[in-house]
Amino acid sequence: MSQSIPSFQRYQQAFTAHIRDPLNHPRPEGVPAERMAVYEEIVFNNLLESISACFPIARQVCGKRLWSTLAHAFLRDHSAGTPLFRKIPEEFLSYMANASPEVQQLLPPYLSSLCHYEWIELLVATMPAAETAFDPNGDLMAHQPVFTPTMQLLSYDYAVHRISRRNQPKEMANTRLLVYRNHAEDVKFMELNPVTYRLLELLQEIPPYTGKQALTLIAGELNHPEPEKIILFGGEILEELKSQGVILGSKLTHTVD
Repeated sequence: MSQSIPSFQRYQQAFTAHIRDPLNHPRPEGVPAERMAVYEEIVFNNLLESISACFPIARQVCGKRLWSTLAHAFLRDHSAGTPLFRKIPEEFLSYMANASPEVQQLLPPYLSSLCHYEWIELLVATMPAAETAFDPNGDLMAHQPVFTPTMQLLSYDYAVHRISRRNQPKEMANTRLLVYRNHAEDVKFMELNPVTYRLLELLQEIPPYTGKQALTLIAGELNHPEPEKIILFGGEILEELKSQGVILGSKLTHTVD
């Protein structure tokens, strides 16, 4: 089969295979070792710089040697689904989710979650804010709240937002976060309690809930003896989220409950 491939393509395949995995793929014939080393260094350093820029905390907690080992494994083992350089961090996440057991055992158990958390900042900062029709003065309890299109609800098994080189978790901790881009184009992070997280989950379901419908459902799930207190408290949460730019207003057309 390989003989049917033109010679220049066989050369390209051998060249790139050696760059990705020089230990297991010999240098193409006729290429001086010094010249090949230049290409190896350029490709790897560009890749390392890209992932290090997106995942600075992950790089710190891993340390220089382990981070370099992980980058080499990414270059060697991962087959990217896109040629776009700006998509490398996303490809790295895909690799982390499917890394071999040999690589996984070298890494902190929270590293994949931490990397996803760091990548979300890049996603939210660059994603387009699609225009949505809404009433900025609408009743959030009687109608469906409209969220900023950049909002992301996240749930992790570790307190990823507190991880640093000096603060690495020893235990799992269920953590719920909200990430969004505000009116000033700043990316903001917010830790949520379980009730607020559940409220935002419900308000994004289809068919949609009004604020009151979602809070009434939550009061039932909690078997709360005074559901009106949950509804009142939840209404205050919705107004607070609106003041922070997470909620833009309410849908223009919705049947009042």
